[in-house]
Amino acid sequence: MAVNPENIERFKKEAARAGSKVFIATTADEGVNYILSLVKEKDVQTVVKSDSILAAGLGLRKQLESNGVRVVETSIVQWIRQVSGGKEAPLDEIAASISAATGEKIEPDPGAILQAARRVLKDTYASAGLGITQADFGIADSGTLVSLENEGNARLAAALPRVHLTLLDGDCIVANLTAAAERIKSSSGGIPGHKVPTFITYLTGRNTTGDIPGAFAARAQGPEEEHILILARQ
Repeated sequence: MAVNPENIERFKKEAARAGSKVFIATTADEGVNYILSLVKEKDVQTVVKSDSILAAGLGLRKQLESNGVRVVETSIVQWIRQVSGGKEAPLDEIAASISAATGEKIEPDPGAILQAARRVLKDTYASAGLGITQADFGIADSGTLVSLENEGNARLAAALPRVHLTLLDGDCIVANLTAAAERIKSSSGGIPGHKVPTFITYLTGRNTTGDIPGAFAARAQGPEEEHILILARQ
């Protein structure tokens, strides 16, 4: 999909109108510096991060950790690999690593390991200062972000931390909802029997519930701030 400068500018305008803070980076360094500045400004100690090709391309986890920020992967597979030191290991070693990380005895059983991972991640989502996810594409005429996934971890990383940052490839901004629907349909690859992803999340702007004095559900509708980093490298 080719870069469309008009779509990028329209998306930025509409997303800002909806309450998001949008930054366009034309180089990797600009993107990384924006994120590090945000982390410093918000005094973020822990980041939860979903699987992201863009984040990997920026070397984001290493950049954050080198600046003293704890980064927790939210994909269960990636989290287990992170806890295990980034290496493949047998079940007993994985269970031992998770036991050491959680302070509780985890049996070398796939079900027990999965439950432990979900329990730890659930607590981390709510306590993290920043959630970082990647949108599959954006919709220019409404400033909406669209994310497709099967686990639902990115959705939690977008909803529960105090601040949320979405990474968006400037190549992946479509004009309108009709074009977005076509993109979603094509996500199955046109292969018979293949379905679109389990979770389809539309995100437009920031939560305004917290602006209502005494609102009971002030934190139930999402983060206090929504940031979007568009990578439009030339």
